Amino acid sequence: MSAILHKLREEGPRRTAAAVWRRLARPLHKMRTRHLPAYRDPTDAELAFVERQLGERGVRCGDYLADRTAFAAFKQRLRFPVDYHGGEGGPVYEEKLLEHFVAWDLLGLSERKERWPYVDIASASSPWASLLRAQGFEAFSMDLAPHPSLAHLPYTITSDATACPLENASIGSASLQCAYEMFAGDADVRLLAELARILRPDGRVVISPLYTHVEACYYQSPEHAGRPLGDAGAVGYVRRDAHDVPCSRKYSPQSLVQRVFEPAQRAGLRPSVLVLRNKRQLGAGVYLHFILVLDKPTGAGA
Repeated sequence: MSAILHKLREEGPRRTAAAVWRRLARPLHKMRTRHLPAYRDPTDAELAFVERQLGERGVRCGDYLADRTAFAAFKQRLRFPVDYHGGEGGPVYEEKLLEHFVAWDLLGLSERKERWPYVDIASASSPWASLLRAQGFEAFSMDLAPHPSLAHLPYTITSDATACPLENASIGSASLQCAYEMFAGDADVRLLAELARILRPDGRVVISPLYTHVEACYYQSPEHAGRPLGDAGAVGYVRRDAHDVPCSRKYSPQSLVQRVFEPAQRAGLRPSVLVLRNKRQLGAGVYLHFILVLDKPTGAGA
């Protein structure tokens, strides 16, 4: 009972009731979608194939080796809540902390003052911006529907990231952690133009993971399966162990070039892809592979 009362206080009766209803309806949706094809993650061989195909299309993937000592120091300095994503020992805890470390590292947040202010885009319930501000950094979070516990904070921006209230050339950097794949329809393309607008020259955005597969595809959790949210021509799947996922996009090499690289370049950004080469050394459950980096060249206009 105390857990229910805590949830009511934290999220309010309407959100709590909706969450309870979704949980009760899950078996029905799983039954409804039992004949639909199930999604599976790409194998190491398929990820290598994607990398080769990107190279043939002019996208050379760079190497990224996450420094294990620096990662350990990061975890000590930026102390995430003990229950974050299931807590230490949970199946994705190290992965989620690693995604934030990658942004911290590749943006140079601790060394490069020109990368501030920073915005955590599609932040949902993440404490990341709060942790950064506790370190004295100028950080903001942005989400279309931020968690009620964060929505009232003065550094939370409640907005569609593809059409946000930030001024031209007003931020030094931004990142998305496990979020870009949820920008359904043409929102992934529109976000690139908006990032180009709000970034200062020499600004940078890091997106991790950059989800790919051998074919352009997407998955939906059972309660959303069948809704027409995937890209035209992309193959749809259901992921039965997922919840509340309207559409999670996986780029093929061709669609990545067409939907990300070419629009980013037209918007005035310089896109590049890195590959995490030492994920097996970084902890249980780490699956991060491709990382998208978007740079706004020095001298570029707003």
